[in-house]
Amino acid sequence: MQSEQFIARGIAVGRVAYGVACMAAPRAMLGPSGAQAEGSSVMMARFFGVRDLVLGGGTFLALQRDPDAAVSWVEWSAAADALDVGTGLAFRKDLDAAGRVGIAAIALPAALGGAWAARRLRAAR
Repeated sequence: MQSEQFIARGIAVGRVAYGVACMAAPRAMLGPSGAQAEGSSVMMARFFGVRDLVLGGGTFLALQRDPDAAVSWVEWSAAADALDVGTGLAFRKDLDAAGRVGIAAIALPAALGGAWAARRLRAAR
């Protein structure tokens, strides 16, 4: 397996796991402030989980079944992560410490790794 496929699959699997966790335990995934979360905050966490489950699952399956389609799935997933980073930076005052750590530890590496993998996958076509 090429390193770009390994990275793309790893990000996809992590995205699926994160998505399932957000859907199953949204309060826990919201961090310290999640214990008091109700209504729309809980649903937004679940919606975020659905997004990640779909992007991760689609990317994983495309990497196995259709290398040409996989490039677009990896690109769109990296774009979603890059937009998460940008939004987190733009509205960092609204994030608690756990949210800032999440952006730095999850979204930023996924955006950079996904962009790198997408570029390599596209060049290999």
